[in-house]
Amino acid sequence: MKRSTIIVLLALGLLLVGGSIWLWSSLAPTSPDANIPTPPGSPVIVMDISHIMAGERSNLSIYEDGTVIFIEEQGLRLPSPGHPATRTWKTGHLQEDELRELTLFFVNSHFSELNEYNQFPGSPIEHGGISFGDMSLTISIYHEDLSKTVKAALYRTPDKGLSYPDMPYPLNDIYQRLRGIAVITVEVAHETIS
Repeated sequence: MKRSTIIVLLALGLLLVGGSIWLWSSLAPTSPDANIPTPPGSPVIVMDISHIMAGERSNLSIYEDGTVIFIEEQGLRLPSPGHPATRTWKTGHLQEDELRELTLFFVNSHFSELNEYNQFPGSPIEHGGISFGDMSLTISIYHEDLSKTVKAALYRTPDKGLSYPDMPYPLNDIYQRLRGIAVITVEVAHETIS
């Protein structure tokens, strides 16, 4: 039983490392259309999420002027001519008070005190071994005196991506707020990834 647990963990580790390298090996997507507004400068809040086994990743960027750019990529794992990998660009805008409230939440929730890397310890499987999720999450903020990046990996979601309740506070709360912003963005471009 001990040997099978070690073999499962090694295989899972190889799969996750290899899959992460494969998913993130391409450069960040560039805008397919000059009509997609990208403000000058870097975003103040960024959330990157990937689901290795599902072949999905997304990037939410929020800029100082309130511009929101949300990029979703799907079909990255085993794309085929009948089911190609796709990238969807969506945009939105936060009002000044909405952005201020969001950045204050980062400060007041003690985001700066989180460990820079957090990993789900796994759940025991009935017949031996440990079960993990395939999620990788990175949240960064670069606003005034707060400059921090926090990563979380292997957490599972019980509700199809609505929340990750096992993540340390306030990661799940911040994830839910940023996801709420992503949900209200509007599609402006769609492309096939070659």
